[in-house]
Amino acid sequence: MAHMDTVCNGGGYATLRKLPDAMLVMTPEAHASETNCRERKRGNETKGTLLCNGYSQLTSEVRAPLSSVESPSVPIDRSTAILEFYRDANVLITGGTGFMGKVLMEKLLRSCPHLRNIYLLVRKKKGKDVDTRIQEVFEDPLFERLKAEQHGFREKVLIIEGDCSEPGLGLSPGDRQRIVEHIDVVFHVAATVRFDEKLPVAVAINVAGTRELLLLCYDCPKIKAVVHVSTAYSHCNLSDIDEEFYDPPITGDRIISVVESLDEDTLTTITPMLLRAWPNTYAYTKAIAEDTVRTVGKDLPIGVFRPSIILCTRSEPVPGWIDNLYGPTGAVVAVGLGMLRTMHINGKFVGDMVPCDMAVSALVASAWDIQQRRRSDNGVIPIYNYVSSCENPISWGNYIHKNIEHSWQVPFEKSVWMVTLTEAHMHFLYRIYALFIHLLPAFAIDIVLFGLGRKPRMMKTYEKLHKFTGVISYFCTRQWKFSNQNVKRMWSEMSEEDREIFDFNIGNLNWDKYLGEGLMGVRTFVLKDDPKKLPEAIKKRYRLYWLHQCLKFTLVCLFLWPCWLTARYFFRLVGGTATVGKKFIL
Repeated sequence: MAHMDTVCNGGGYATLRKLPDAMLVMTPEAHASETNCRERKRGNETKGTLLCNGYSQLTSEVRAPLSSVESPSVPIDRSTAILEFYRDANVLITGGTGFMGKVLMEKLLRSCPHLRNIYLLVRKKKGKDVDTRIQEVFEDPLFERLKAEQHGFREKVLIIEGDCSEPGLGLSPGDRQRIVEHIDVVFHVAATVRFDEKLPVAVAINVAGTRELLLLCYDCPKIKAVVHVSTAYSHCNLSDIDEEFYDPPITGDRIISVVESLDEDTLTTITPMLLRAWPNTYAYTKAIAEDTVRTVGKDLPIGVFRPSIILCTRSEPVPGWIDNLYGPTGAVVAVGLGMLRTMHINGKFVGDMVPCDMAVSALVASAWDIQQRRRSDNGVIPIYNYVSSCENPISWGNYIHKNIEHSWQVPFEKSVWMVTLTEAHMHFLYRIYALFIHLLPAFAIDIVLFGLGRKPRMMKTYEKLHKFTGVISYFCTRQWKFSNQNVKRMWSEMSEEDREIFDFNIGNLNWDKYLGEGLMGVRTFVLKDDPKKLPEAIKKRYRLYWLHQCLKFTLVCLFLWPCWLTARYFFRLVGGTATVGKKFIL
């Protein structure tokens, strides 16, 4: 109990703090952007009106008090089917310090007031012990609302030191016994989500860790539901993905045996041959982990939750919260900073993305649904594809367009160039665009830096940026068809009160508003831009725009001038100088 005492007594976590000022956006009347809007209207009435009106609408929504966009607090005496499922429940969460895990923990603590305890499996990391890591987690703005509404919530969070990559999850005998005696519900969220993770690490965490957790669950006599969090792209080698199990590339036992029997260099060499149709070790090991659930967990009350690409929160507990630059968010930031100006992407294809808080609400509800189905479906393991493309699709082109439009109102302080992106449907075109738009300017800047006695860095920056975009371009140049019948059925069986508390109806998502608030969230929570400098950032956005136009004009002139001289020389050679030369050339 040492960890529990240390955590409950230390840090003063019940102290109330104000929400970040950056969540309040100044109106156009409050700064100089109003003048910019008038100027743009004179230049382009349609576009100017759209952007200025869009700005007013966005700011009026985002700058509203948080209470107007958040879900209602759950009264202590409220009773619904899902709330009763979690009454007096002890919940084990793995991966609770990650992006989705933190939102899950916050949601359970805030929306399930009768929850008994959350057991959080945490490992030491980068020289920090588990207590230090948890202290840092609860200092995140994500938990501000929870601190204001429930002063004693920390007493419900019990820390278990462990590691999903270790045999037996790295648990001490005492901690293992505590889990066995008390746990009712398990959310297995822990995973390495790096696409380029080395195979031994990915297998240890995503496959072996899943197997170890399932074996632990068999020893828990009170277990009501186990939810394994996978990904909608675990079988991205297929174009149609239903809510069912598919054959894995290799069984869990075999891949664990392969990893344990070969050295790292050999594994690095044979990894491409092992992956075959899978694009990376993340999707590959997630597909194997699902098969492990099907085989090892077949006698457990278990289900598989497959969210698609997870973005920032929509509204809970705060709009636009995010703590990472994975996937599309990283690309949006790179574009917003003016660094990424071309990408291998097909804008016509649908990008399947979901808000983190809505995915978490579906995840919380799925544990309840698993128990309900366990009683009537003869042990069939349910799979939940939580996706947006079935009911509320958005194309990659529309996603990019909306983010660029909102960047006029929510620009980043550290932007180095105008926000623009040239799509390249074919890879060879992308290579050409990248050469002229990225590499040549980067090389020129590095030459200047070297001449000034400073360390060149732009070429290395673009090397990393191209590696990142190369990884995610796989998902931006292909189209998948998902089914989500189990998710829709679960929603239809929920009461109106449960739908209000655990709202995951993706059909009601307003993409335009959501992406605008998401951009503000990135600015606030990831880039840590000063909200007071937003007006200056908007002015800088316009300066970069006109600088970009001047550069394009200069380059066009530099290109046309040799053409002009060549044409003049040609007409003189053929004797056409008299008319054409005097009037048009000379």
